[in-house]
Amino acid sequence: MTKGRLPRRVLIAGNSERPPVMAAMAAAFERLGIESRRFYTQSCNTWYDRLWIHTINHYAHTLRLIPKSVDLFKGHPKSHVLYRNRMLVEACREFKPDLVFLTRGLRYTIEAIKELREMSTVFCWYTEAEFRYPEVEPEMPFYHRTYFFSSAGLDFAAARGYTNVGLLQHAVDTSKFRPLNLPQVYDWCFVGQWHPRRQQYLEALAEVSKNYAIYGPRWRKRVWRRPSLWWHIKAPGIWEEDLTRLYNRTRVVINVNTWGDEKQGGSGVNLRLLEAPACGACLLTDYAKDAARLLVPGEDLVCAASVKEMQENLAALLADAARRERIARSGYQKASKVRSYDDMVAQICEDWQNFR
Repeated sequence: MTKGRLPRRVLIAGNSERPPVMAAMAAAFERLGIESRRFYTQSCNTWYDRLWIHTINHYAHTLRLIPKSVDLFKGHPKSHVLYRNRMLVEACREFKPDLVFLTRGLRYTIEAIKELREMSTVFCWYTEAEFRYPEVEPEMPFYHRTYFFSSAGLDFAAARGYTNVGLLQHAVDTSKFRPLNLPQVYDWCFVGQWHPRRQQYLEALAEVSKNYAIYGPRWRKRVWRRPSLWWHIKAPGIWEEDLTRLYNRTRVVINVNTWGDEKQGGSGVNLRLLEAPACGACLLTDYAKDAARLLVPGEDLVCAASVKEMQENLAALLADAARRERIARSGYQKASKVRSYDDMVAQICEDWQNFR
């Protein structure tokens, strides 16, 4: 439990309601008696942007008339960027929060951040890939505190002289992710958006066992020439209870990080690191050094430093049910206790007290 004075109201802003991280944070704030409000930036848009600006930019990029980095309507008052920033400022003015917590995926303008700072304490949690850290650097002087989900972000900030930074790792909602004692029907599964690095890993794992399932956006579009994968793609997304059931019905849940560059997975860990073990599933993941801050490699999960090593580990786990179940049981016992959203919110509140 956080000691000292707590914020009375918190405005949480982020891309969308899925994954339900913001909802879990809001519930944790409410359990502390803090009124919370959520602002979803992705859905905050104008019809003009959806039907006109987005369409023209899309075809201009597709036809290679302009580089993908160029926006023909940059600065237009009805563009998504400016509109969502303006609506966020208005929401802050109306709600009068003591803390504005921004989950940084979609970009915020410096002007909007300055306005928010005049009204409240402003924290930002940067959750994009490590190679994109330079994108957030111009904003960092205007945040009271910047969080990174990866220790690599702390190194990035320290090298540039920033001290108002912190590590904020993902948490797990054990009321959602839990054992269901269902029969296991898949040898392995993967959940996440297509990425060339992930495709490389999954093609290799398909050689170990063809009894598997893939869920995530862009897979069908990208691997239609790879029938070994294409026929196992179930849907572009899976959420909430369906996701919990999938983990419960799978012998080994696969995780491949994409926070780093095309070859390296990066230091940070994603939601699967805790959510899969919390369901009582055995997790096999590529190496991410920050995973050891939460779980013990070799005891609570299995890590692989290469594609070949992941192949070998999957084959070994499928062949040894006793070891697989032992790791799953240890992972469950640790993941269900190590970091909840109450822990995350307590950390945020403690940092907020330093800026009162």
